[in-house]
Amino acid sequence: MDTVSHIVLGAAVGETILGRKIGRKAMLYGAIIGNIPDIDVLGIFFLSDSKQLLFHRGITHSLFFAVLITALFGWFCKKRIKNNWMLWTLMFFAAMLSHLLIDSFTCYGMGFFEPFSQHRISFNTIFVVDPFYTLPFLVCMGLAFRAKNKTPLRKKWTITGLWISSTYLAFTILNHVYVQNVMKQSLEEQKLAFDHFTVTPTPLNSFLWMGYSHDKNGAWIGYYSIFDNYKKIKYHRQQRNDSLLIPFQNKELVKNLKVLSKGNYCISKEDSIVYFNDIRFGQVSGWNTIADEAYAFKFNLNKNADNKRALNRLKYKESTSDWFVSLVNRIKGK
Repeated sequence: MDTVSHIVLGAAVGETILGRKIGRKAMLYGAIIGNIPDIDVLGIFFLSDSKQLLFHRGITHSLFFAVLITALFGWFCKKRIKNNWMLWTLMFFAAMLSHLLIDSFTCYGMGFFEPFSQHRISFNTIFVVDPFYTLPFLVCMGLAFRAKNKTPLRKKWTITGLWISSTYLAFTILNHVYVQNVMKQSLEEQKLAFDHFTVTPTPLNSFLWMGYSHDKNGAWIGYYSIFDNYKKIKYHRQQRNDSLLIPFQNKELVKNLKVLSKGNYCISKEDSIVYFNDIRFGQVSGWNTIADEAYAFKFNLNKNADNKRALNRLKYKESTSDWFVSLVNRIKGK
């Protein structure tokens, strides 16, 4: 999830566990601790672009890392903070764990089992930035922060924020199950062959979803809003085009990108540039014309290419306001 969401969730955890003991500072400490796993962004200074993409949400987002850092923090607290050191340690671990859990619901996934396994958990139920999750939570925690220390209002607004955000998260999970069934059934009814099928939300919402299949040659891609009047999905075939990878097949960056994408990719060529596209992140405006839209994750495989912004680096063909209007209109259903 985005940084603001992690700050708000960490602040709520801090207030819940330590608020009565240390007041508003609990929110501040919770917010800071809740963002510790994202120190992996510093990998951009010493790792190649493809390795950084794998490093992000890797070891620092694992249970091993959370337990190790919490143990060290607990030891420090026992030495320095004689009173309530167990509560401090509990708050530290809970804030760290909250970060891992919320990230697991996005499509990027996280290396919860590293360094013992590279398998990444991703439930694909919420977009990395979702105002329906973050904004109500932010308002509640803002009101809690303004309330005086040790007053019932602090606890009331914190619990309200946690309940609203958790309820919305549960809603996205139920939506995911429903949309998965609808889109997969439509795929089967049209007798379109596939091995696996996944759905993931489009930007800023959990009402319009992209569904994509997986097989050795490519994928079927379609879009569905829970407000659509019809359940027959129009799917577009995306060939994988593995033949374009032949000049790069021994390169480590291709191996890294395949691991990252879990095999959900396609290769494209524009002039002399070959791109690795990760299907999981969707298309820039795919709900309009699936076949013609570029992918949000577009990694240039040519030597010495700058891929620091391979994810979400593309500009929309239309203005941002027009793009947003088209998204809202598609969410409304058809």
